[in-house]
Amino acid sequence: MELKDIKVGDHVTRNLAGALMELIVSDVTDDLIVCGPWEFSRRNGVEIDKECGWDELSSGSFVQPKKED
Repeated sequence: MELKDIKVGDHVTRNLAGALMELIVSDVTDDLIVCGPWEFSRRNGVEIDKECGWDELSSGSFVQPKKED
């Protein structure tokens, strides 16, 4: 699965400085993957957080589709 294929209800893995967290996708727009309070770029998976100064070019977190077991 690729980022462009993610849909509401899918599980993704968030990587925050090496700490992994499983999240559930709550909304998807043309530009964003939303997991509860967190927003990620649909283009490259990086977290977008204006309070932290994170955007598609500079971020401290990213998501990727959860790997199948």
